[in-house]
Amino acid sequence: MLVRRLAVAALLAAGLVLPGAAPAPADTSEGAPGVPRLDAAALTAGADHSCAIVGTGEVRCWGAGNRGQLGQGSTADVGDDPGESTVPVAVGTGRAVSIAAGADHTCAVLDTGQLRCWGRNDHGQLGQGTKADVGDGPGETTVAVDLGPGRTAVAVSAGALHTCAIVDTGQLRCWGASGSGQLGQGNTVDIGDDPGETTVPVDLGPGRTAVAVAAGNSHTCAVVDTGQVRCWGSAFAGQLGQGNTTTVGDDPGETTVGVDLGAGRTATAISALGNATCVVLDTGQVRCWGDGAYGELAQGNTSPVGDSPGETTAAVDLGGRRAVALSGGFGHACAVLDTGQLRCWGLGGGGQLGQGSSQYVGDEPGETTVPVDLGPGRTVLAVAAGHDHTCAVTTGGELRCWGHDDRGQLGQGTSVSYGDGPGEVPANLPPVQLGGQRVGRDADGDGVRDSVDACPTSAGVGPTGCPAPPEAVLTKRKVRLDTVLARQGSRGSCPKRADVRVVTKGKHGRISVRKELKARPVDQGCRVTGTVRLPAKPKKSAAVKVKVSGKRLVTKRLVAVRR
Repeated sequence: MLVRRLAVAALLAAGLVLPGAAPAPADTSEGAPGVPRLDAAALTAGADHSCAIVGTGEVRCWGAGNRGQLGQGSTADVGDDPGESTVPVAVGTGRAVSIAAGADHTCAVLDTGQLRCWGRNDHGQLGQGTKADVGDGPGETTVAVDLGPGRTAVAVSAGALHTCAIVDTGQLRCWGASGSGQLGQGNTVDIGDDPGETTVPVDLGPGRTAVAVAAGNSHTCAVVDTGQVRCWGSAFAGQLGQGNTTTVGDDPGETTVGVDLGAGRTATAISALGNATCVVLDTGQVRCWGDGAYGELAQGNTSPVGDSPGETTAAVDLGGRRAVALSGGFGHACAVLDTGQLRCWGLGGGGQLGQGSSQYVGDEPGETTVPVDLGPGRTVLAVAAGHDHTCAVTTGGELRCWGHDDRGQLGQGTSVSYGDGPGEVPANLPPVQLGGQRVGRDADGDGVRDSVDACPTSAGVGPTGCPAPPEAVLTKRKVRLDTVLARQGSRGSCPKRADVRVVTKGKHGRISVRKELKARPVDQGCRVTGTVRLPAKPKKSAAVKVKVSGKRLVTKRLVAVRR
């Protein structure tokens, strides 16, 4: 069913500029026995507002409402006075399966594949063909974004003033503000603010498709199907990771170049901060580049990284644990670990790091991240970093938000910040009240919100916060494959077998093996599984490249992860 395809790819990037949530579901329980799978796509945070998908599939938002970003049909703030309750956003027919917040706008992917956005729209970031805000007046309803004939959305990320969506073909389309080339259209013309405007898919390289997207203040990054990261837009602080400060995407003919993630490394999750970018690597490490003014790169200094040739960052110190989810705000970032703990670093002036102080973390030598105190026995299912506040869902679907609170974005019925004073830790906060609902999507449609809904098991990279298991794994001389290929055309069928070719280098030269593996239909395409045995062991320094193709299937190229 379509809902599962959306849940599998659903992002969210959380890697948004001011958002945090997003991404996408895949099984992240590997290496974390007993830790529930993440529901990263059900939570997001903007500049001064927060939104969540509850078990009924409804969207509820609170905080600043001045631009209609809460979808309440008014400009009133919600959550800053006692007794205020959220009202479900009118998103049309269908249930929300993923959500993303920009600075002052919000977008949701529905189980029908439609994408609906509301809030601020002065640059066309809602994709409505106008500049009129939506959601700030009574009776206003969202209209589905035109993603092209027959196309449906599988993931969305909202930046400060622009929005990007991955469609069912793997193409990436962006609209809204384009002053720095962040739409990847080869110009600086806004898209979506005039009737009839359509986007052209971003050039991700020959044959490449997007599996994750993250939109920042004025830059955008995508993880492609090989695990490579490509970025475009503003580069003044090195946020594109190209070793220079040259803007990309604002002139015709410019193409993105893959970010150097280290020899043989691939990205499994990505998040864009205001002017920086962070990724989770296939090793579980987190690496960041771009502006470091607040310690958001966690390098023990405030220097930018990625604006000069040859610069590389050290992995964020996560206490020796692997990251399984990631979310970036304006100047801070948070990671969920394989233990279910949450660690945050960067800008802390509003208490957004959850440490009971206003100190920054990561801007001075020797500083290390410390687990956020969410209470005994509570593990984190999702995290969303906003401009200067943070929200997290813990086991049981309880939601708590901390940090700066001038508009009710913490959902505590006050406008008092929390987390910047001694003893102010999230464990002492009552959960946000969501009309008797808990956070999380009933993604499988069985009427019950449970861990299976959070990250359905399926091959593929999780778009932003929820890294998926590798699609190709090398163990000694065996390559184990579990991947999903898109069908060519909406009515295409699956062949019984798919062609798999593995190419690498061994001690005595080139290794090339071709084998047919079983293919079977699944909701999101055709699933190909099986094992390819190599005649010799690949060199440690050699990439193990896998090409999967078949009749009526979209060819996929992978790099096997070593285990």
